[in-house]
Amino acid sequence: MAEAAIQTAPRTDIDPREFDGPAFQKNPFDLYKRLRDHHPVYHDRFHNRWILSRYWDIDTAFQDNGSFDRAQYRPGGPYKFGTNHVFGPNILEYGNSNEHRRLRNIVAGQFVGQKLDDFIPMIHQICEEVVDRLKGSDTFELVTQFSSQVPIRVISNMLGLPREDEDTFVGWYHALIAGLGFGGEHLARGVAARNEMWAYLDPIIDARTGKDGEDLLSRICNAELAGSRMTKEEVKGFVALLLAAGGDTTDKAISNMWYHLMYTRPDQLDAVIADPDLWQNVFTEMMRYDAVVHTQLRYTTREVVMHDQVIPERAGVILYLGSGNRDERVFRNPDTFDIQRDDLHMGRENRSGRYKDGKPGHLGFGIGQHFCMGYAMARQESQIACMKLLQLYGRPAPRDATHPGITSPNIDSGGFRSPSELWLRKA
Repeated sequence: MAEAAIQTAPRTDIDPREFDGPAFQKNPFDLYKRLRDHHPVYHDRFHNRWILSRYWDIDTAFQDNGSFDRAQYRPGGPYKFGTNHVFGPNILEYGNSNEHRRLRNIVAGQFVGQKLDDFIPMIHQICEEVVDRLKGSDTFELVTQFSSQVPIRVISNMLGLPREDEDTFVGWYHALIAGLGFGGEHLARGVAARNEMWAYLDPIIDARTGKDGEDLLSRICNAELAGSRMTKEEVKGFVALLLAAGGDTTDKAISNMWYHLMYTRPDQLDAVIADPDLWQNVFTEMMRYDAVVHTQLRYTTREVVMHDQVIPERAGVILYLGSGNRDERVFRNPDTFDIQRDDLHMGRENRSGRYKDGKPGHLGFGIGQHFCMGYAMARQESQIACMKLLQLYGRPAPRDATHPGITSPNIDSGGFRSPSELWLRKA
């Protein structure tokens, strides 16, 4: 009896090599639960890092900039920022520093409010153009023919680049994303694509600097805060970052939304068809249930005590957002995809993570100083794209009875969690 009990007892230990295996790449949620229940602060000695997995612990790390920093290197030190990144110099590398605040404050206002609203008609136009390419087809592949096309074409047009160069921009985007991985070949192609894109942008930036213009690139070139503007290299680095932050995440958000309505909860698609405003709920619940981005990295600036553990100074800390979003201590039935759930804030996000309705929000955009600048654009673009697709296809259905599901990319190539392909057909 005792031996049988031991054999059937739920597993509580963690082998850090599990994080590198195909099972975790496919389904990380079982390991997330073991972390939350038995190792809320886990010291992964194999990868030389610490892991936080519970919702409120992750929230604490986001809010506590005095203890957790995003930057690996210190501003003012010998490291030249951007030298080891496929994007070149970009805002993320500067962590909690004054330089990060300077760069963020210069550009953040371009992605919210009236300045974002100015681009909404163009987003509708681009979505309609991509959807038009699908007309006459009874089946289509969502990832390559739709979701990966819309965001990059939107960004290209927001930047005011020539329409005839959109396909080139899409190619650079795919190479840059692959370059975020660890594979040498992917990195080399990513750096080559970045350099080609920068050479292309150089004369355009020169032409638009110092001149009024309503396109995003002109706004960024000339945006000023207390007499400070971005340098040319910073502008180019920001454009590269915009492709990943505004392109890859939105691309995969659209794919993930459709995957869940096709395979996880097809019963809820009828509600969305009856009320297209529910696309905002689909987006929000996707960001909770299985968001595109599952992790963020921080470095401690001093010793931090959590759950009777002491995380040392300058330790790398992984915040598993994908785990916090499934925390049973916060959400009822967290492993159920439900666009009608009443324990999740379903409206627009804000950087404080605190909402008047008293409900917790998803962690997918971060919280606090590093809250995603493009959150409103990603939400708007995803909802508009999905509504346009629904208008064309009525009630689409999955072409295949089964699907391998959402997965993380291979370790040697960058990108975020999404289905590698998703075939739909007219019902």
